[in-house]
Amino acid sequence: MKTFAKIILVVSVWPLALLMRPCFALAVLVLGRDRAAAGLSQRVARAPGVFGEYLRRAVLGYGLARVGRDAVVSFGTIFSKASAEVGDRVYLGAYGVFGDVRIGDDTLIGDHVCIPSGAAQHGISRLDVPIREQAGEYRAVRIGCDCWIGSGAIVLADVGDHAVVAAASVVTHPVEPYKIVAGNPAREVGDRRDREPATRDA
Repeated sequence: MKTFAKIILVVSVWPLALLMRPCFALAVLVLGRDRAAAGLSQRVARAPGVFGEYLRRAVLGYGLARVGRDAVVSFGTIFSKASAEVGDRVYLGAYGVFGDVRIGDDTLIGDHVCIPSGAAQHGISRLDVPIREQAGEYRAVRIGCDCWIGSGAIVLADVGDHAVVAAASVVTHPVEPYKIVAGNPAREVGDRRDREPATRDA
C-alpha cells in the first residue's frame, strides 16, 4: 500500500515538474544557472505536505547538480547555488538555507540550518570600499555521509562522515569523521566511536 501511494505521488507531481522545466531553462539563459536555480527552489519551497516534498525532489532534480533517491527537502528550504548536491536518503528540515553544498548519503539536517558557500563570501580588508563591493571567496562546503546536523546550526566548514553537530552550533573549522561538536564556535565534545551501542529490550 505504501509503495502504491508513492507511485501515485510521483505520477501526480511530474506533470507540474515538467511544466516548470521550460521556464527554468529560459531563466538559465536570461539570469544564469545560479539565479535560475535559486528562483526555482523558492518557487517550490512553499508547496505543502507530502505532495510538496515529492514536487521539490522532482523539480530540484533538474535545478541542482544532484538530488538523490528518496531525499526529502522540507517546507521553506531554499538553495542559492545550482552546484549543490544532495545525496540519497538525505533529510533536510524546514526553512533551511543552502549554498554550494555537497551533502552525503543518509545525512539528517534539522530545521533552520544554514550552510552557505563557506565563511569568506565577502571581503572586509579594505576600509575605502564598501564590503558589498569587495571580492569574496565562494567554496563548496562538504557534509559527509551519515551525519546529523541539529536545528539552527550554521555550518561554514566541512563536516566529516558520521559526525554530529549539536543544535544551534556554529561550525567554523572542519569537523573530523565521527566527532560530536557543539557550541559557538563549535568544539569537540565527544566521539561517536566511544559511545556504547544502544541495546534493545528482549
